[in-house]
Amino acid sequence: MAVSFDWSLRKGATAAIMTTMMVVAPMVVASEAQALGNNRNVSRSCGTNYVSSGFSGSQSWAQTSKASGTCAGRLSAALEKSNGAWTTRVYGTNSSAYATSSGSSPARNGLHWGCDACNVTKS
Repeated sequence: MAVSFDWSLRKGATAAIMTTMMVVAPMVVASEAQALGNNRNVSRSCGTNYVSSGFSGSQSWAQTSKASGTCAGRLSAALEKSNGAWTTRVYGTNSSAYATSSGSSPARNGLHWGCDACNVTKS
């Protein structure tokens, strides 16, 4: 017994699946992910920093901590709010910096610098 396939049905089904993926994928990508809490080690030229952030009750926070390395510069931290505005950058010591922001909704990202001249890292 020979089995035959209707190739036109298969092509139609494939086209329908591709069209659905093209419609659904942009909706998934368009929704902006909240990165607050993406805690991790970040390697920099003079050492490694641990970056962490979160939301507790009505306060968002971001902390930059020295994990290892020889950098003697001061660390700093700030927060990026949901509207894209940054809070004031808080300068700490060469081992830690901690920034907070009050509000009923969490900040979008924690912002972290390994020293004054380092690029910002988001958590």
